[in-house]
Amino acid sequence: MTVSTEHPQLWPKWMKRSEAHKYISVADNTFIKRYVNTGKVKGYPTEHGTRYNRDEIDEAVRHYYD
Repeated sequence: MTVSTEHPQLWPKWMKRSEAHKYISVADNTFIKRYVNTGKVKGYPTEHGTRYNRDEIDEAVRHYYD
């Protein structure tokens, strides 16, 4: 989705865990077990807490069965 003044971006590039699991419509525990613990999505520590990259999440979902 592109960013424009007419249609703002719905999901930020960097998300908290509570946003990240909603982005792919799975439960929080499922997101942690299937994506983070397996290394498909990395959490990046920031001064505001751990953030997850939307592009990494998209790529992990595309290659879910790999």
